[in-house]
Amino acid sequence: MNLWVIFLTGLTTGGLSCLAVQGGLLATAITGQSHTGRQKKLHDEVLQMQVAANPWPVVYFLGAKLLVYTALGFLLGLVGSALQISPKTQAVMQLLAAFYMLATALNMLEVHPVFRYFVIQPPKSFTKRVRNQARQQSFYTPAILGAMTVLIPCGTTQAMMVLAISEGQAVLGAAILAIFVLGTSPTFFVLGFLATQLQHWVKRAFNYTAATLIILVGMLSADSALKVLNSPFVPSYTVTSVLESLGILTPKPVYAEDVDGVEEMTIHVEAEAYKPNHWIAEQGKPLRIRLITEDTYGCTLVFTIPEYDVVQFLESTDEQVVELPPQLPGEINFMCSMGMYTGKIEIQ
Repeated sequence: MNLWVIFLTGLTTGGLSCLAVQGGLLATAITGQSHTGRQKKLHDEVLQMQVAANPWPVVYFLGAKLLVYTALGFLLGLVGSALQISPKTQAVMQLLAAFYMLATALNMLEVHPVFRYFVIQPPKSFTKRVRNQARQQSFYTPAILGAMTVLIPCGTTQAMMVLAISEGQAVLGAAILAIFVLGTSPTFFVLGFLATQLQHWVKRAFNYTAATLIILVGMLSADSALKVLNSPFVPSYTVTSVLESLGILTPKPVYAEDVDGVEEMTIHVEAEAYKPNHWIAEQGKPLRIRLITEDTYGCTLVFTIPEYDVVQFLESTDEQVVELPPQLPGEINFMCSMGMYTGKIEIQ
């Protein structure tokens, strides 16, 4: 999963779907009162002056929100890892998460009313109770409310929570939600200050950008899941094949070494790559794949070959060997447990 894309998703979505759900809590906490329709204009002016004069309540709110969501991501990832699910089961969960993200984006774009049902709404009684808490005067109120936002996540946040579970790693789950919330923070702060001054077309532009990024994250997640599931159709594989046939991509494969009749390959497993990741081996001979790690952390430590149900777990500093029987001409794809980092072996 590309954390940079998740950050950009938070950066755009944070001022829209998240601010729409949670922004009222911060605004009410800063002014210390609720507002009727007649008071709205005065409330916006007061809020802008108070934020400019004393930004600390906003900092407390966003800081508490970041801490709580990071902890939540850790727990969600831990739940996924505690289940000890296989890479293929994890891929199915990842595929479902991708579909949920796509549905969330289509709901944001108002493509069809049916997509509203994919957005989980908290009970109205609970939402009312949270908003009532926002009216209480307290030094800790902004921080308390920032933490309470975890109980009323926006639709995009819910999609990220599902993604954190599907990854099945506590640290990665924490990183997903932390990066996402960090992305929402500047937009949350700025739009919370200027919300009343933004024109309708600007809000729609942000909304379309956010939805586009969510669709991108969903498509990348689905593509990775299809790799692990050994699907006959994987979009990224198709695109790569076309680019290679057109000469736009020029791969530089490494030839396996013949060692006593066995085609042997040594792959260095790094945090974000398998090197080399493109091999050529001779048909009719067994394959021996040596996997070497050195202070490596990440999903690459779970080396998989879906076609043969190979799942090799590696330590951060380790050396393991994977043996495969003699092969007919074709291709063997290998990857990490989440389909993010891949490679292939051409049998000729």
